[in-house]
Order: sequence, then C-alpha cells, then structure tokens
Amino acid sequence: MTGAGATAGATPTEGGTTQVDAAAWRALALISAAMFTIILDNNGVNVAFPYIERTFDGTPRSTLAWVSTGYSIVLAALLLVAGRVADRQGRRRVFLAGMAVFTVASIGTALAPGVALLIAARAVQGTGAAMMTATGVALILPLFPPARRGFAVGIWGTVGSAGAAAGPTLGALAIEAFSWRWVFLINVPIAAVVLLLGRRLIPADTPSDDAGRPIDAIGTVVGTAGVGALTFAVLQGPRWGWTSSGVGIAAAACVVLLAWFFLRCARSENPLLDLSLFRHRPFATANLSQAGTQMAIFSWFFTTPLFLINVWEYSAFAGGSAVAIGMLISFVSIPVGKYSDRAGYRHVLVAGGVVTAAGMVWWLLFVGETPNYVVDYLPGLFLFGVGAGMVGIVVTNAALAGLPEASLASANAVFQTIRRLLGAIGVALAVALLGGDRTTDSVEAFRRTWWLVAGGYLFSLVGALAYPPGERRRRAS
Repeated sequence: MTGAGATAGATPTEGGTTQVDAAAWRALALISAAMFTIILDNNGVNVAFPYIERTFDGTPRSTLAWVSTGYSIVLAALLLVAGRVADRQGRRRVFLAGMAVFTVASIGTALAPGVALLIAARAVQGTGAAMMTATGVALILPLFPPARRGFAVGIWGTVGSAGAAAGPTLGALAIEAFSWRWVFLINVPIAAVVLLLGRRLIPADTPSDDAGRPIDAIGTVVGTAGVGALTFAVLQGPRWGWTSSGVGIAAAACVVLLAWFFLRCARSENPLLDLSLFRHRPFATANLSQAGTQMAIFSWFFTTPLFLINVWEYSAFAGGSAVAIGMLISFVSIPVGKYSDRAGYRHVLVAGGVVTAAGMVWWLLFVGETPNYVVDYLPGLFLFGVGAGMVGIVVTNAALAGLPEASLASANAVFQTIRRLLGAIGVALAVALLGGDRTTDSVEAFRRTWWLVAGGYLFSLVGALAYPPGERRRRAS
C-alpha cells in the first residue's frame, strides 16, 4: 500500500539515521487517542459488569457475558474485512468512519433499556472498533522509518494501556456519581476531537493496486460462525453441562465451520486470510506466543474487578483503581519497545511471560478471603503489570518484523484478528471457570482463573522460544 501518507514524516539524514517531522507525531497522537477510547470503554465495562448484573438481576451471567464476548467476536470477525475495505477506500477514511460508528454506538449502549439492545449496541461498537484497530497501525507505520517504528508502536500501545488504566478508575467514578451507563459516555468527548481533527492531522493515503478485487464474503461468514459456535459452547458448558447435546452440537459446528474456513482460504484466489503469512517464522511464532497471552490478559481484565468487588467487597472505585495500578506499571512498554527494536525480541518475550506468570503464582499462594491489598495483592499485581507491559507491545513488533511494508496492514489485520478471537475465548473460559451463578463467587473460584492466566503466559514461552534469535525490525540504511 502506497500513498501520500506512506512516506510523510520520515526524513533520511547522514549516517543512516532518520528524523521524524512534527506532522508524524501529531498523527500518532490522534491515532493513539482513538485507541485510548476503545480500550477506555472496554475496560470500563469490566468494572461496570457487576452493576449491569444487578440492573438485569434475572438474566444469567452467561447471557450478560455477551456484553463483552459479543463485542470481541464482532471486532475479531470484521478486522480482516475492515483492512481489505481500507485498502480499497483509503485507511484514513475507514479509520474515521470507524470512530464515528463507535461513538454513535457508545451513546446507544448507554441508553439501551434492555439486555438485547445492550448486547446489540455493543456489537455495533465492535464494528467501529474493528475499523479503527485494522487501520491504526497501518496509518502509523508508514509515517516512521523502520528504526523508529518500534518506539512509535510502543507509544501507541502505551496510550492504549493508559486507557486500560483509566477505564476502571474513570468508569468507577462515573458509576458512583451517576450509574454504569455513564461508563459508555466517557469516551465521547475524546472521539469528537478525533473526528474534528482527523482529516487535517492524519495524512491521506492512496488505495492499493488490488482495489477492484472482491472481498471473500463467504469466508467471512463461515469464519465468524465458527468462532461464535466455539464461544457459545464454552459459555454454555457450565450451565447446560459439558456433555449436553446443545454444547456438543455447538462444538461440532465449530470444528466443521473452521475447517471449511481454512480450506477456503487455502484454495481461494482472493482468500480472506492469507495463509502464506504463517510461513514467515517471526509472524507464526509471535502468533503462537500470543495464543497464551491474549486468553490470559482478557480473562484477567474480566475477572479482577469481579474478585475485588464481589469477594473482597471493594467499592467500584477501589476495584477499578486496583486494575489501574497494574496498567500503570505496564507503561514499561515504551522503553522496552525501544530496547527490543535494537536488541531483538525473543528474550524480552520469554522474560515477560515468566514475570507475568510469577505474578499470578503470587496471588495463588497468598491472596485469600481476608482483604490485604498491600501485602498479599500488590506484589503479584506489580509482577503482572511489569510482565504484561514487556510482552503486550513487543509481540506486535515481533509479529511484523521483516515483512514487506506493502503487506504490513494486512498482516496486522490478521494478527489483530487472532488476538481478538483469543481474547473472546479467554473471557468465555473465565466465565466457565467462575460458574454461571454470581452467588458462588469465592476465592477458590477465582483461583481457577488465576491458574488460567498463569498457564496462558507460560504457554506463550513455547512461541517465544521458537522465535528467531536476534530478529528485529529492519533498520533504515
């Protein structure tokens, strides 16, 4: 993909170094602000969830979980389509359209009178988030030379982490001052600024040469249905029983649909998923590594406020602030991203996985029924935040390392699709481990989810250890 935005911002200088002009930094700030709104909203939902349960008291938790999992599934399913449309219509155009869709859906979510409309509005939010997520990194990378891209993506990701930190805290303040519905309105002023300044500060881009090629609509439908069947089976397993006919049918449908999807991608002239990407070792092994981390981190975000509010009986603000501290610690991603771009990614991914798992092991050993935040809880939270910050952004850089610039957008769309699907599955697994009835919440129930988080990060070491040693993004010559 080439265009006006493809080279703006990067200026070669003597000695092979480069300078980045102010326009690139302004565009990065605006695109990062959009990511902030997405993550601010999504992490505010986790704090709001106990209060949503109380509002819709007669609705099972497995149904209300679709407020999160439905959003994640829609986002993941539409990422590849959003990336392809952006190639044809322009990345900036799709990005700003996604911001508009997300903003309108946020207002609709806040006003939803019932569960069905609440879940539907969140699904529309997922559509807008997919459009922005697919195009965000693709807009950023061409503005920066290869030697500075890790740093730029580190800033983008850290602003997202700021949203993760602010979401629970601001969400809790909104809940205590008004109601859980205001959680979905916090991002509206930021979104308005992005929409107002977007066309002026984000460089325009030219559609790619394959703009006339049709999108594989059948592959999109089949893949989405397969992931939906998988998540449905995991969510309903505790309620219906893992051997029930309904869960068995959903699991069988998942196997058939996903097998069909991959066969179609392998044979189609214009596949939705380009399987040849997985022959690129850094991309394949980074995705294997994130298979564990994404299921783990999404389940952690979902369950942590529930534990603090329902078991330790913290207020919404206190529970949200505890999560925010973990995300503030994860700001190590900026210096770590810069370091890994120079020194390589594998050892950072390995160390991050071990440190994060150690944080969960601390909780398993020391956190009990009696609240003791500073002595029992905070050390594990500190380890988790440091490790998650090391892995979260570096794995994105690691996946895209060495790929041709023309394929960065489509590769990022594939990477983000896998990330979101795994996140949805992680939340579904957490719901299954907790059980369908919130009256059963206990330390023992949450320990099962901490084992899931620790196991996910330890599994990530499989991909990290297989990652090419010393591999790093190509530097400018």
